[in-house]
Amino acid sequence: MPKAIKLGLAIIFDTMNNPIILLSPSKGMGTFPSNAPYVGSAPVPFKAETAAIVAAVQELDASDQKKLFNVSESLLTSVQNIWSLDKKQYIDPSQGLPGLFAYTGEAFKRFDAYSLGSNALQRAKNSLAIISGLYGVVNGNMNIVPYRLEMQSRLSVGDCKNLYALWKPLLTKWLNKQEAGFAVNLCSTEYAKAFDWKSVTIPTIHIDFKQMKNGEQKSISTFSKQARGLMARWIFKENIQTIFGLASFDLDGYRLYSHEGDHMVFLREG
Repeated sequence: MPKAIKLGLAIIFDTMNNPIILLSPSKGMGTFPSNAPYVGSAPVPFKAETAAIVAAVQELDASDQKKLFNVSESLLTSVQNIWSLDKKQYIDPSQGLPGLFAYTGEAFKRFDAYSLGSNALQRAKNSLAIISGLYGVVNGNMNIVPYRLEMQSRLSVGDCKNLYALWKPLLTKWLNKQEAGFAVNLCSTEYAKAFDWKSVTIPTIHIDFKQMKNGEQKSISTFSKQARGLMARWIFKENIQTIFGLASFDLDGYRLYSHEGDHMVFLREG
């Protein structure tokens, strides 16, 4: 049974609609599915920063790139090839795949964008924001090229000692400017840390998924990734517009366990 729910900001949230959904990327990236619909081509929002990151990566020698990407010697060449394009190709929206179809990790397998109906796809195109170490934000209809770069990667860019130092002020400002009633944070901890939440002015609900195993609640990475993608899909498919609408999520055996202030926990039996 759910814990007693503290309404907190829920009443405020429930007067709002048109949420923006924040989601982490995945390392895995694929090719454009032959049956994927056309979703347009939005511009890269932070072209100068993306170009600076590409330059910083390409200037590293092989040893430093191996450390940055945390890959084996056998994988290094293939990763280097990903980063061998001309800088302009990373910020040219005519290149690559739309964000909705570019990622292939656990969350995106469950999101399954190419099987969404036209109305849900339109909502996802406009309201899904994938937080990226390279691009800052990848919109659903923004074309990107394959890359490998985690937000927590130890890469200095200009005067910024790491990607968090670069992106945190920019992404916080970006989120505050969004014309959305509220934000749903479905990011992992790694990517949620790319925002200064104390300075975020748009109402935000943070979502966690946990498994009950041997009488204890546990966060299991793979299951959490899958659940984030599934909830994002469900939000767009069902056109969820309020915080109380979010509370009704019940796919894959999850049920709302607690809702205190701006934090929701969904739990399922392991």
